Amino acid sequence: MDIPRRSWTRRLWRKIPREMRMPVGALAFFVALVWVILCIIGPSIVPFDPLAQNLQRFLEPNSVNWFGTDELGRDLYSRVIAGARITISLALMLVVASMLIGSIIGVLAGFFGRWVDEVLMRLTDIVLAFPTVILAMVTAAALGASLFNAVLAALIVSWPPYARVVRSMVLSLREADFVSSGRLLGFSPMKSMRLDIVPNVAGPTLVMASLDIGNAALLLSGLSFLGLGAKPPTPEWGSMISAALSNFDKWWLGLFPGLAISTVVIAFNFIGDALRDAFDPEAVRV
Repeated sequence: MDIPRRSWTRRLWRKIPREMRMPVGALAFFVALVWVILCIIGPSIVPFDPLAQNLQRFLEPNSVNWFGTDELGRDLYSRVIAGARITISLALMLVVASMLIGSIIGVLAGFFGRWVDEVLMRLTDIVLAFPTVILAMVTAAALGASLFNAVLAALIVSWPPYARVVRSMVLSLREADFVSSGRLLGFSPMKSMRLDIVPNVAGPTLVMASLDIGNAALLLSGLSFLGLGAKPPTPEWGSMISAALSNFDKWWLGLFPGLAISTVVIAFNFIGDALRDAFDPEAVRV
């Protein structure tokens, strides 16, 4: 008797982690997906030029200007959508760069040990000794206000957690039988790291990175809010909230950029939590 085959949609659904199929996880994934799509195609579908100052100032949200207009007559909806490409793209770039730098340092420190471990971990401890936001602010202020300098400042404070976590995993893997067998077969240190160590730390590190996307977006927006990131008239969410403070009675100026930041941060945090619980709940908590 023929056994009925499951449809490809059901097989795909079963491969999705159970946490992501829960209502909260599914909603977070949907919200994050919408923002990523808007990040890609948003600037081409906005109804107005986000930099154009050709509308009436301080219009409340209406059927034409959905989020109202700002103090210079710019459409706030167009600026929020255009700002998604800046904030989300830079947050993703920051997380990827932090993960790569921290992972390389962690693998080298954990695998070679001795003076290599001592030097790299003391460097990591120096960065970790300072409050993250304060160090990022000082670095951005020293480099000068710009988006590039804000990302660079955030990168300086973001890589140490990856180095610490990866090092702890490599220390436990270094003495494993399969790693020792590879060395007995004549694997060089680089080959051993590439074939035996890196594949086993990649999964938990990617889960940790998914947790950091929301935090990275929040940090970059915070630097722009303080005047250390994007410069006017760049449509960046943090700088838009900062500009709204001088017109506090115009509630829509800060509400919609704030909601954009909140939804991005919450969505990616829920996705990261779901992936951590599904794939490697212990490794990322070392």
